[in-house]
Amino acid sequence: MTENNYEQVYFLSDKSKISGWFFKSKKNYESVIILFHGTGSQKDFGLNIIAEDFSNQGISSLVFDYRGFGDSENIKGYPKRYLSAKHQIEDILSAVNFMRRDKKIKKIGLFGESMSAALAMMAAKNLENKKQPIQAVYSQNPACFEFPKWPFVFKKLIYKSIFLDLLFKNKFIKIYQTSPKDVECYLPDSFCFWPIIPENKLGDWNNKIPARSIFNIAVLVLSGKIKRNLKRIKTPILISQGSLDRFLGSSYKSIDRIFNNNKNVNVEIYRYQGEHISALPLVNKKQYEIDKNKYEHESNTYYPDIYKKLFPIYLKFFKKYLI
Repeated sequence: MTENNYEQVYFLSDKSKISGWFFKSKKNYESVIILFHGTGSQKDFGLNIIAEDFSNQGISSLVFDYRGFGDSENIKGYPKRYLSAKHQIEDILSAVNFMRRDKKIKKIGLFGESMSAALAMMAAKNLENKKQPIQAVYSQNPACFEFPKWPFVFKKLIYKSIFLDLLFKNKFIKIYQTSPKDVECYLPDSFCFWPIIPENKLGDWNNKIPARSIFNIAVLVLSGKIKRNLKRIKTPILISQGSLDRFLGSSYKSIDRIFNNNKNVNVEIYRYQGEHISALPLVNKKQYEIDKNKYEHESNTYYPDIYKKLFPIYLKFFKKYLI
């Protein structure tokens, strides 16, 4: 990707500057897909490739960093990389407003990955309530419906870290494994994440978030707010889930209960064979080649061809509602 392929854009979310890349399609369909990253990630972790592929297929795209991530300013009064569903949904709504106000976009689709897959649907419901609906949502491996099925060793690490951070405000926890045997992290079995992390990363990304951020996610799950809000969502939604996703396997039944046979929603569920993050395009080919044998096996998959198979599926979905 070269800088000539996108326009660097900025917009405000509650007085904090958000950094984004706008990939304008050569075809003028007056439509855009807004993409946003998952837990501990940022806009150059593969989403920029998807945005560029969308623009090459005739739909303009915006990819941005949440406040506190990548090149965006922090949430006022909070540390870098702080996770908060409330603030992140505000950022999504600010991006939608920016596209409508500054770019004069009429049709908008949302693309969320992992935690953001659930937040995308929540943001769409928020806009419905305001009578300002967007046209479509693609939700890839949505989190925040149920708790992950963590082994005891992970639970112990996380609970201890949350307690210390709530008490002293200085405890950070690692997001992704740095080796297959690395157990002190938030996402167990996440070694397959590394091929989507570029060698030269934006901002000061360092694989850590404030531990109390995980407490925010836990409260969101326990509150049942997501399930209650999405039972009657009207916006068309496509959900994809990896069949080998051990981290979010606990969400499958919950999502089925909410959406299957629910005549009040327009939701399609697509399942593919792959891990939690394996639907994202390969970014760090060098790292992938070094550890290829560690990625490609049933219990810890990272298949470069999954993205190639999935992209046409959600491209067709977006074209149906945006063009």
